[in-house]
Amino acid sequence: MAIKETSRSDLRELPWGAIVALGAFSLARPVLSIVGAYDDGPLKKPVGPLLLTGLIIVVWIATAVVRRFDRPVETLAFVGAAYGVLALLLNLSLQPFLDSAELPPVPGMFAMVLFNAAQGAVCGLVALALLRRRSRSTRG
Repeated sequence: MAIKETSRSDLRELPWGAIVALGAFSLARPVLSIVGAYDDGPLKKPVGPLLLTGLIIVVWIATAVVRRFDRPVETLAFVGAAYGVLALLLNLSLQPFLDSAELPPVPGMFAMVLFNAAQGAVCGLVALALLRRRSRSTRG
């Protein structure tokens, strides 16, 4: 099995608007944490964060399937990375205002972006399987 290198033109073909939009949508989880939505009530920890994480995953996968992304694994991996970067930028922008907005050390920043990219890639694999199943059912 040959491994295909990704070229710059391949990266330009990704749906960058959707990548940024889905990454920004995912900021709902940390924003709800910042405003205290997970402190009590129906979204009290651990329910709220788990519920929001599940919702975000469903939205990512559903978007990839409904929009029929050509490369869902790569696209959703970039969505995860975009979310990681945006979450770090949100944290950085809140540092002057919130004592709880501590910036992780540089290795933690890289780990955060890589973890979210890996999570996105796994979601992309699910989307890819759904897309393949969908195309088989429409052909057969």
